[in-house]
Amino acid sequence: MSREEKLHIVIAEMSPVLSAGFSQCLRRLPGIQANIIEVKTPTALSDCVRSNIPDMILINPTFGGIFNPEHFRAETHCDTCKIIAIEIGKLSRQAAELYDGMISVIDDMDTITKKVKSICHPQSEPVDEKENLSQREKEIISLVVKGMTNQEIADKLFLSIHTVITHRRNIARKLEIHSATGLTIYAIVNKIVDIEEIKL
Repeated sequence: MSREEKLHIVIAEMSPVLSAGFSQCLRRLPGIQANIIEVKTPTALSDCVRSNIPDMILINPTFGGIFNPEHFRAETHCDTCKIIAIEIGKLSRQAAELYDGMISVIDDMDTITKKVKSICHPQSEPVDEKENLSQREKEIISLVVKGMTNQEIADKLFLSIHTVITHRRNIARKLEIHSATGLTIYAIVNKIVDIEEIKL
C-alpha cells in the first residue's frame, strides 16, 4: 500500500512508561500514520473526545477508577470510536465484552499491527454474522424475543436504556433484521433461545 491510512488515536493511561511505550509502538505501525494524543485524567479524556472524536481509544480498564465503555459512549456520543482495553491483568469475560478489542502489554509489534487493523476494519475478513454478535447482544436478543421492553432489559442487565437502544440498533444493522418476528426466527434457528421460552 503506497498511501498510509491516517488514524487519530487517544491513549488514556496514567503510567507515563506504558503511555509512552504504546505511543511509540503505534507510531511504528506499517501502513498507518498515527496521530496520537496521550491523556492522564478522565476529564482530559472527555474534553479530548468531545473536541475531536478519535478513531480509537486505547485505555487502561482501571483509568479513573473502573472505566465503563458503555457509560463513556453514552456521555460523549462517540459511537463510532473503537475502545480498546490495555490488558495488564486478566479481565473478566463480562468486562472484556464491553470493549471492541484488547491489546496486551506483552504483545509484539506484529500482533499489535494485526489487532489494530482487524479492529479498525472488521469487514475486511468475512465472518459469520452470528459469530460477529457479542455475548451481550445475544443476551439482549434473547430478552427481546421473550417479550421484555427496553426498560425491563436495562433493569435486568444493569444498563442504561440508552445503552440497550444502542445495542438493539447495532443488532438490527448487523443482522439486517428490523422486525420482532424476524428476530424471533433468527434467535430460534441460531439456538439463542428455546422455542419453549417464547410467549407466542
